[in-house]
Amino acid sequence: MIKNLLSIFLTITLFLSACRKEVTTNTENSLLVKKYAPDGFAYKTTRQVELNVRLLSRTDEPVSGVLVSIFDPTAVGKGKELTKVLSDKNGYVRTKLHIASSVKNLVIDPSHIGLASNVTAFIKDNALTAVIGGKTGYSGNIVLSKSKAVSNRTSSIGGYTFNRISGLGPSGFTSYNSADFDALGRPVNLLPVDNISFATLMNQIDASLPNGFPVKNKYIATEVPPDLKIERLADIWITFVHEGADYRNTLAYYTYPTGNPPTNENQITNANVIFPNCSLIGGNGEGNMITGDKVKLGRFPAGTSIGFVLLQNAYQGNGSINFDATKFFSTEGINPENDPAKKRHNVVLHNVSQRTFLIGFEDINRLPGQGSDNDFNDLVFYAQSNPVEAISPVNVPVLDESYLDGDGDGVQDAIDDYPNDPTRAYTRWYPSQSVWGTTAFEDNWPFEGDYDLNDLVVSYRYKFAMNSSNQLVDLSGEFKALAAGADFENGFGVQLPFTPSQIQSVTGMSVFGNAGVVLDGKGLERNQSKAVIIPFDHYRNLFGVGTTQINTTIGAPKLISPLVTVTVLLNGPLSDEYTGMVPFNPFMISNLDRGREVHLVNQAPTDLAAAKWFNTGADDSNVATGRYYISSLNRPFALDFFGPFDYPIEKTPITNVYNHFADWALSGGTVYPDWYFDYTGYINSSFIYR
Repeated sequence: MIKNLLSIFLTITLFLSACRKEVTTNTENSLLVKKYAPDGFAYKTTRQVELNVRLLSRTDEPVSGVLVSIFDPTAVGKGKELTKVLSDKNGYVRTKLHIASSVKNLVIDPSHIGLASNVTAFIKDNALTAVIGGKTGYSGNIVLSKSKAVSNRTSSIGGYTFNRISGLGPSGFTSYNSADFDALGRPVNLLPVDNISFATLMNQIDASLPNGFPVKNKYIATEVPPDLKIERLADIWITFVHEGADYRNTLAYYTYPTGNPPTNENQITNANVIFPNCSLIGGNGEGNMITGDKVKLGRFPAGTSIGFVLLQNAYQGNGSINFDATKFFSTEGINPENDPAKKRHNVVLHNVSQRTFLIGFEDINRLPGQGSDNDFNDLVFYAQSNPVEAISPVNVPVLDESYLDGDGDGVQDAIDDYPNDPTRAYTRWYPSQSVWGTTAFEDNWPFEGDYDLNDLVVSYRYKFAMNSSNQLVDLSGEFKALAAGADFENGFGVQLPFTPSQIQSVTGMSVFGNAGVVLDGKGLERNQSKAVIIPFDHYRNLFGVGTTQINTTIGAPKLISPLVTVTVLLNGPLSDEYTGMVPFNPFMISNLDRGREVHLVNQAPTDLAAAKWFNTGADDSNVATGRYYISSLNRPFALDFFGPFDYPIEKTPITNVYNHFADWALSGGTVYPDWYFDYTGYINSSFIYR
């Protein structure tokens, strides 16, 4: 009875001293009460993944200087990169990045000639190890769909022949025998790989036909021949190099007397399939091709011209080709565009050093609005002859030997975010350029309040400038207060993983000294052993004087906070590992008391946190073991999210809003890592602030 009266007294006392929200104390500290989460669980909705990928040519040469983008499989595209990394001189792509805990796979996009694009790989034990390229095309954690890894072809399927292709004339395609190819369209009788530097060739092509950039006008000028002209009796070989498309395109060739090209496709009577499925193994096209795959076309007399036709997304698996697919010809007059300036669909480039002729195709209609990027690298292959002089080089542009690098930092201008700045090369974002993270706080710490986690809600995004050695040069943070569902007057800070001596300057913060925040000459908070920035020391400086209970009550006016952009300049480049330490150590300054910091679970307080608050109320911190900001029953006082978080309305506990939050916590994060996603049955939407 005495214990119950004491508990009631403490509860009343805390209610009067807090921010006028419902408050409970640690009266539930009983061995009979089950903990909300296992000991050691830090309530992280994100995890750090170590990336170790190597890029190799067909002959196992390292491919360096490639800017590789990493994506969540559900969000692939420009501006959605989780991180970017330049491959080093040994072809390695190494870094650490933070991702949502629910993500099991990552998409790796080298976006480089000769390497599969948008390769999916699985994460194991918080690490991803893989090789893209090489003699086998891939190795490691690469994920292949069943159609890539397993052939559905049965022994009863013989070598059937397609005798014609619709629209190509009376005889059409000749002698296409599916038995000459595997189930994914790769030739079964390949010739030995050429003894050349494929890494050099890949870099040269990438400089000439960079991915996503319109082709150079000089490559498709009227006088440039689109077909190969044979001037002496010669044997001709074709070597596959690259595909830059999601389509499973088919490549074929045809011949005609030089000077008498076909004027419509019905005049082509001898088309022959070269590669039924021009898709790299491991890529989106579900193919089996590897850079360097080589076949012989045959022997051709002088006075013969060889043209090529690409059948768009024509391969259907198990040897089947859709011969009615959209076709694009090297003989440009046949192509479907009604604008003569858009009819050209391929380039021919003379690789003088390797004595070959490179052909690159664009596989989408080039008229406006059709989706073509006009980079002419959707399919790339080269032709060679014996004798080597048999193919005419007249008016054929020369393959560029080097790329443009205006600032001399070793990164070609086409992929350099800072082409005129040798100290910076590219940009990383967290969570991504198009996604903002969210941190939500309870401000009653060390006491438990209504557990609606809306007392201060902050959206943020970090931008990192990186140099050509993958070092961090400088960073900026963008912060926006979304809600302040409290009567307490709260501020927001971030402890960075740097020492003050590593910082040159900090600018852009909204600090007025409301919470006793004092800055030094650099713009950092004074008397801190680690660099601490204070984006804002009072939310009312952002929302307006006298405001309270902001954006947490349905029907009340919604207020918009201005954006706070904090720029941090460093004294010198630092390891890129710092970019993998996001979201750093964010904290709330509760009720203008600078010593009353509220951090994420197990994040250490700054030097200015007051020790008097620990192990009071519901707090069960243990400095010796690194246990911080968690109750004795293992409940947090703050949560961080990779992406947006739909926070609860006022006085509605998070457990009443998110149906699987409790399951996630009790499992230690092993089940429902996506508990905050807007999936059917996950959220009681009526309790969400919109």
